[in-house]
Amino acid sequence: MNGATAGSSQGARGRSVAFSGVELRYGGKESPPVVVDLSLQIAAGEFFVIVGPSGCGKSTLLRLVAGFLEPNEGTVTAGGVAVTGPGPDRAMVFQSVDGPLMDWLTVRQNVAFGLKMQAKRTGQEFDPAVVDHWLQLVGLTSAAGKLPHELSGGMKQRVQIARILAVKPDVVLMDEPFAALDAQTRRILQRQVVELWQTEGGTVVYVTHDIREAVLLGQRIGVMRAGPHSDFRSLHTVDIGYPRDEFSPEFAGVARAVEAEIVEEVTRAWQN
Repeated sequence: MNGATAGSSQGARGRSVAFSGVELRYGGKESPPVVVDLSLQIAAGEFFVIVGPSGCGKSTLLRLVAGFLEPNEGTVTAGGVAVTGPGPDRAMVFQSVDGPLMDWLTVRQNVAFGLKMQAKRTGQEFDPAVVDHWLQLVGLTSAAGKLPHELSGGMKQRVQIARILAVKPDVVLMDEPFAALDAQTRRILQRQVVELWQTEGGTVVYVTHDIREAVLLGQRIGVMRAGPHSDFRSLHTVDIGYPRDEFSPEFAGVARAVEAEIVEEVTRAWQN
């Protein structure tokens, strides 16, 4: 499938992401493909959301961009450069609220960790004020001295987000980051992610099963076909300003269109 490029982006910072004729198989050449002939252009600074039936390869696409996987055919690029492995220009926020954090470090130390590694790699001086800035942005200043086991799930996820965004990667990959949280915490963090993206810039590629979340966050929504042999069925431009009113007719119209396509894909998969 041939994708399209978004017409505009939110911020100056960020890198474009492109899939060109990508095919991925887990295993040897005789293994069935997970993704087939997938092409897509994501603009620098865009907030792009991926939705689709379970098992269609949404998280696989994030791992291709992150460099954790290599395509069997085709290319994945970030900023026009082929992705050949993980790099500091791309960072992933995982669904788990426990695994990504270092249990023996405080909230402050967890947020500072990536910044210190970045300073060491680039030869720059580590600035503790940057840690303070991000703790304030995600509302964790009062919890700076706590260890991860003393935090709620929502607070742990905020630590993970602050730690990753603090190093200002050009591309942020988010794999259902709020799926394990309660509904109220999820709503708060959804809006906070949009606000951080608007103020800090960067390209965001976000995977979710939640259609409402997709419409709330994304400038564009890519609907994937049911596997096997997945690619993008359609791309929806969400021409609604931020912050978005989920009870508006415009919001409901986009959500209905996306949901109808996913239901069709799930039904087709069940019938095959």
